[in-house]
Amino acid sequence: MAFSSQGATTMLQPLTDLHAATDPAAVSQVLKKIKYELSGHSSRKADFVHNGLIHLLDKSLAGLVVTPRTDENELTLTHTAQVLCVIAHEGPSFVQPILETDILQSLLRCLLQPLASKTVLTILRCLNAVAENMPPSSPGQWPQDGRLADLLYSKQYIQSTTRVVGIAGETLASQQACDAMLALLAKTLSSEQHKRALVDNGMLTILAARLASFVVSEGLVPPDTEALDSDNGDVSILPDPAPSFAHLSPVLETICLFIERSSDRAATFLTDPSIKAVFPDIKDDFAPSDIRRAPSGAAYFSGGAVPRSRPQGPFDALLPLTLVLEKSNSPFPPLPPLGSTAAIPKRRASFHPATPTFQQPSPEQDPDDLEESSVISWLLYMVRASKGKRRMLAAKLLVNLYSLNFVKKERGTSFASLLVPILTRMLEVDVLKSDSLQQGSGVYLGNGLHYAKEVPAVLAVLIMDDPAMQTVAVEGRAIVNLSTGLKSTFEGPSGRKQKPWQPRKAHGSHADVSIPAAKLGGPAPSPAVRREMEYRKGCLQALAAIAPFDDDYRRAICDQGVLHYLVLSLELYQIENIDDPEMEITGNSAPVIMAACGIVRVLTRSVKALRTKIIEAEVTKPIIKLMNSTNPEVRIAATQVLANLAIDFSPVKESVGDPNVVKKLCEQAHSANARLRFESLWALKQLVCNSSRKLKQDVVDELGPSWIKLLIKTNPGDIPEGEVIGLVERDYPPLSGYQRASSGTEKTNDIVMSGGFGDSRRLPPGRSVGDAGLDQTGFDMRHTPEDDTEIQAQVLDLLRNLFCGDNASELVKYIFDEWGQDEFFRIMLDRLRPRTLAGPTRKENSSTPAPTTIVIKVLYILAHIGACETKWRNLITSQQALMKQVLSFSGHEDREIRAQVCWISINLTYEDDMSERAACRQRAQDLQRYGYVTHMRKLEDDADINVRERAKTALHLLSKLLLP
Repeated sequence: MAFSSQGATTMLQPLTDLHAATDPAAVSQVLKKIKYELSGHSSRKADFVHNGLIHLLDKSLAGLVVTPRTDENELTLTHTAQVLCVIAHEGPSFVQPILETDILQSLLRCLLQPLASKTVLTILRCLNAVAENMPPSSPGQWPQDGRLADLLYSKQYIQSTTRVVGIAGETLASQQACDAMLALLAKTLSSEQHKRALVDNGMLTILAARLASFVVSEGLVPPDTEALDSDNGDVSILPDPAPSFAHLSPVLETICLFIERSSDRAATFLTDPSIKAVFPDIKDDFAPSDIRRAPSGAAYFSGGAVPRSRPQGPFDALLPLTLVLEKSNSPFPPLPPLGSTAAIPKRRASFHPATPTFQQPSPEQDPDDLEESSVISWLLYMVRASKGKRRMLAAKLLVNLYSLNFVKKERGTSFASLLVPILTRMLEVDVLKSDSLQQGSGVYLGNGLHYAKEVPAVLAVLIMDDPAMQTVAVEGRAIVNLSTGLKSTFEGPSGRKQKPWQPRKAHGSHADVSIPAAKLGGPAPSPAVRREMEYRKGCLQALAAIAPFDDDYRRAICDQGVLHYLVLSLELYQIENIDDPEMEITGNSAPVIMAACGIVRVLTRSVKALRTKIIEAEVTKPIIKLMNSTNPEVRIAATQVLANLAIDFSPVKESVGDPNVVKKLCEQAHSANARLRFESLWALKQLVCNSSRKLKQDVVDELGPSWIKLLIKTNPGDIPEGEVIGLVERDYPPLSGYQRASSGTEKTNDIVMSGGFGDSRRLPPGRSVGDAGLDQTGFDMRHTPEDDTEIQAQVLDLLRNLFCGDNASELVKYIFDEWGQDEFFRIMLDRLRPRTLAGPTRKENSSTPAPTTIVIKVLYILAHIGACETKWRNLITSQQALMKQVLSFSGHEDREIRAQVCWISINLTYEDDMSERAACRQRAQDLQRYGYVTHMRKLEDDADINVRERAKTALHLLSKLLLP
């Protein structure tokens, strides 16, 4: 080694001693000295790393792994882990050289050996320090390196996780090691693949047993009536109580990680034998008069015995009584909530039952018929009886189960009075500061975030779909506190990092290139910055969840002065001044940007805010800039905002209609990603509504008339599995006797194009099933028939909006010229006809009606063409097969479809001026021949008032024209 000065040589002497030491005791002494030398001295750490410390520690660990276990070796292992922990705590740049060695593999191998609990705890503290300070996966990027997680959850080392948690016993060190392992899971467990691997290795079962042990230790196990009544009642199945020094919070936090967005794992947890032992099922009982006694003394039920349901669980007596108001069945349901990674399970049913003994809830199931576990009422009791971190984590687990439909409707309604006020109080800044002073380190979660900073994300999931809960949250000053919290994230620890002062010239600490792992990593976000980003994301999500329906709440959010911070939250992450003495990290992570896009979408639903506050904040510019992001999810979120900014009354619609933006949207519409294609078409359909002929023409030309035709004429069931339509121009002939596999998503309400700013149902986020189906840019290329059906509906909506406005006839002519009139109407007819699948025999042929959402779109298109010039009306009326197919929907169960049938008749028989009288009479006669008069008379008695009024108008016009 070559050192720059005598002083530096003296300071780095321990490295020479470590290199020369061979005896375990001597190595331990040197490592102990190095630990004291480095603690609190950043420049010394850099010098030691540059001169080969990491390489020497790697060699030392490699030797310890293969040598027999002795007390001296274990002590050396402890000191090695402590030195590594000191280095890792300095930041991501110091963790980078550790990743260049086999140190992590060696530490994980040690965890598989029978070590003392204190040694295991030291190793886990080292791994936690590494996990907290992981560098980016690539220079200048935000996502952290996943090598530690990939190692930890690999087949070779995954047993170390379950082993440490499973053997936690009566000693303090073993319980601390268990908590440290759970903290490591909290920092590294994010991949679905890793979660499934842990569940397969029994981690969820171990956590369930550990949770049950806390219930036993607190004496909260409700009696099982069957066990008490039986002569051989046995309580030995109960787990042993947890020690008094064990902590429940890490267990709750880890269970939340597993069941989040997973109905399957939630059902597995609730049906675990350990959970069933401490939370017995609520069973129906019988009245005493229903029980009879035989002469032999045996009990039996009378013939009229009827079981009485028990509406309450064993913990409900510990909860305050609440007045539950019945919700009215309004014929006008509110707009669906914004798509959020946290509310998706409510809209999807792609999970399989975990066990045959548990009825897994589905979105279609009535919540009142749900078999609710006693865990729900226990968690609610824990929320109200606990404080601080335990209270928040119990609430988070309860909210996760609620979002997955494991909570009865009646209890969910009571959350507005029992749960929301508690969470809103935890948002207050004064409470956060006082908790930090009183409890010290006990207020931080396993990922390092203060528990109170996790509350906004929990509140967002809870209140997103419930106007009553949103009202309670607003009354609890949630908007004020969340706005304050959002602003504080821009005033807290910034990304600016100053390089430490050094007593020598900078060249004295240059790395020795001949030594492996001697170079520090580049600049990266610190753990504090990452935690602030998590808090910022939660505040944005909660603000968006408060105001999806109420315009007063949107105005209140704007009045808090947060729009400037929303614009700042839309900036992409970047590192500035890398080569200067100071470097600064600016911008936001992808999840923060997506959350900011979500609240912008909410605020743009307000006409007043869109015309004033949104314009003043200049939100459009950063949104358009985000469309060039390399992150697929960010581009999708930005496109969703553009769809709201492109609505007809938007004052910024002209900016969205810029040629560059239109070209980008059309380019995205050709993407292989289903969600990006869907959202881009949604934005384009809003943009062309009542726009100039030039803009409409540009959109059609940029998309390609033949491409539009291909997506409309192709039945989604005819597209071969694994292929994406529209990437190459080719026809898809009907597949006989074969249907492409469905995604298993739930049947959703029809997408009805609104004339305003409301969002209809969006495609669900990409499926987390590994990397299969991803292209080189990270886009999910998988398409299901449901995805392609919704995309086809958006293309039809685009066509519908092209055919409206003053220039509608010109666009109709342009499309007819491109496609051909006969071909156009043939495609429309095909989209309305039922689909027949051939079976082995004629009797086994199956027929499925056209999707309701597609039928509505086609009828709208025909109605719009009918509202154009006379020649187009005559052309539609001459299509006998098409007109009869339209008439067949006059008895459809969907009232909007029945109304559109009437509108088509009205538009075809409406007389613009006297010169059209003869043509109108001819069209009326054709419609009479098709049977429209008879069906309009029937619709005069329709159950829906809108259909009745439209039918009366249609019949009036027909009758007037058909008079002799």
